[in-house]
Amino acid sequence: MFTIISFTFILLYILSSISIEDIKTMLINEKKLISLGILGLLYLLCIGLSNQEINTLYLLLNNSFSMLIVFIVMFSISYISYKILGVNSLGMGDIKLSSFSTIWLGFELSFLSLCISFLLSAIYSLYGKLTKRFIPLQQYPFAPFLSIGIFYSWIIDKI
Repeated sequence: MFTIISFTFILLYILSSISIEDIKTMLINEKKLISLGILGLLYLLCIGLSNQEINTLYLLLNNSFSMLIVFIVMFSISYISYKILGVNSLGMGDIKLSSFSTIWLGFELSFLSLCISFLLSAIYSLYGKLTKRFIPLQQYPFAPFLSIGIFYSWIIDKI
């Protein structure tokens, strides 16, 4: 239990830091993303080694492979939207953040976190368009929405 609580606060701290940085600069620091990935692997090791019923190697390989799938899907969304709209809808930082979160969450919860993120982003975008605060195809930070989705999915899994 102590491990999960500790890693919950670590995850919250990293996601908050990434979100604040993205709001201020529209960029995500590569070192923070790498830290997120390494700490996610450390979390998997702690969980695998503390529970004899969990195969640690399988857990690491499964979540790493899932991370690759999420990266390809998110990159494809970004590429297709760039070809259709001529605007980068997702930055590489957003793609990497969603990918690295898969190490922490696994494939199913990553899908849930992406659904939450896109839904919240759509609500925010709609509000911006209705209040005429956004111009068409205006870019805004997506990491805060990803962070909320990641953290909610994490909490849902741990309840």
